Amino acid sequence: MKIIRLRIDGHLFYLDPDQDVDALKDHVLESARGVAEFLVFTPVGHGEVSVLMSPTTPVRFEVQERTEEEVASWEANPPSAIFELYPEM
Repeated sequence: MKIIRLRIDGHLFYLDPDQDVDALKDHVLESARGVAEFLVFTPVGHGEVSVLMSPTTPVRFEVQERTEEEVASWEANPPSAIFELYPEM
């Protein structure tokens, strides 16, 4: 199963499967052209997130493969970005 992660300014989010990734990418590109705007999306296991994007905001989309069992386990225990960024915590 394909999983798409969005990393914004060091914060990691797993995107909801229904999220329009192409629209998000277009919005990020607009922000990189100099128009600061809020990027709104719904990561897995969290509510709606709004991030103020500007030309200097670092953004990275990552695609990875995971088993359906791993993804199903996220219903009860969503991935925590803080522990992925700082595994020693």
